[in-house]
Amino acid sequence: MATAPPDRAPRALHPGAPRTVETARLRLRPPTTADAAFHHALHSDERLYQHAPWAVTTDRTANLVGLQTWVEGWETDGFGYWVAEDRGSGRPVGVVGVRPLAHGEDGVVNLYYRFAHESHGQGLGREAARAATAWAAEWLPGWRARAVARDDNPASGRTAASAGLVPGEPHVIPGDPVEAGPSRAWWLPRVRVVGASERSADPSLRDQMLDLWCAVNAAGGAVGFTRDTPREAVAVTLDDALAATDDELRTLAVLRDHTGLLLGFGWWIRSADGLFRHTATLKRLMVDPAVQGRNLGAVALAGMHAVARTLPGLEVCDLTYRSGLGLGRFYARMGWTEVGRVPRSLWLSADDRRDSVWMVRSVTGASVVAEGSL
Repeated sequence: MATAPPDRAPRALHPGAPRTVETARLRLRPPTTADAAFHHALHSDERLYQHAPWAVTTDRTANLVGLQTWVEGWETDGFGYWVAEDRGSGRPVGVVGVRPLAHGEDGVVNLYYRFAHESHGQGLGREAARAATAWAAEWLPGWRARAVARDDNPASGRTAASAGLVPGEPHVIPGDPVEAGPSRAWWLPRVRVVGASERSADPSLRDQMLDLWCAVNAAGGAVGFTRDTPREAVAVTLDDALAATDDELRTLAVLRDHTGLLLGFGWWIRSADGLFRHTATLKRLMVDPAVQGRNLGAVALAGMHAVARTLPGLEVCDLTYRSGLGLGRFYARMGWTEVGRVPRSLWLSADDRRDSVWMVRSVTGASVVAEGSL
C-alpha cells in the first residue's frame, strides 16, 4: 500500500479562516484572560484527570500562565484552542481546538478537548471535536493534526474516533511518568491532490478507487449509480474520469489516513470557457462507507475546500446532489447554499424519483451574493 506523500503544502493561515465556529449547541471562540477562573477550574478538577492524575494542575498561577500562552498563540498563529460555550447562555463548558506543539515536531498540530465534569454525557466533546477537525482540514491543510489519548481512557479514544482520527503508534507525552507507559497517537486523515506523476507511479490507485466507488454504490450512496450497478459499468466511468484528469481543469484529490489507506476521493472540474474560468464544480465526492458516522465526510469536503483555494483564479464552487439522503443539510452545514432544483428529475426506479439540487459556495466560505438582474 502506498504511504501518504510528504507534506509540501503552505502552512500560512488563510486570512479568511474564521476565528469563531458555531455548532448545533456550542460557540467556539478564542480565549481571553477573562476566562482565567474557568480555565483554572477545568484544569484543577481531579475528576477530569482520572487516567492521568499526574497532569492535573492545582496551582492557580501556573494555570494562568497556561491560559496566557493560549491567548498569545492566537495572536501569533491566528488559531489555537477555543473556549466552548453554550450558545444559549454563553456559559463556558469546555475547551477544544488545535495548536502547534510547543516541544517540536514541525508541521504537527495537537487536537485538545476537555469539558467540565457537569457537561459530560451530553456529547458536547464529540460535537466540538468534530467541528475542530473539519476546521483544521479546511484551514490548516499544510499541518498534520494529531490527538493523544491513553488506551485505558476509552472515552477519549471514542471522541477522537468520532472526530475522524485514526489510531496510530504509541506516543510518550513529555513529562509523563515512565511507569505510566505510553499513550497513543491518533491521526486525522488528510486530503491531497494526486498529480499526474503520482497517478502513474501508483498503478493500484485505480483499483482502490473502483473498490471504494462500488462499496459506496452498494451502501446506497448518490455518486452516479444505483445499488445494483455492475462493477464493469462503474469501471468505465472511473477510467474515463481518470483519463480526463489533467491537473489543470480536472483536479483529483484523495482522502488518506496516516498509513496511506484510501478513504475517499473527489474531483474539482473547471470549464475551458472563459466566462466560467472563475468557477469549479465538485464531482463524485465519496467516502468509504466503512467509516460512515466518523466525521470523515466533513473532513473530506473541508479538505476539498482547501484544494479549491489553490486553483488559480477560482472564486465560486458549485455541485449538484440527489435529494432524499439528507445531503442538503450536510452541505448547508459546510457553507453551501441551495440555488435551484429540478423536481423528480432523477429516475432511480419506476417508483423512485428524486430531485436534482444545485448548490454553490464561495471559495473562501464567504456569503455568495447574486447579481440579481433578469
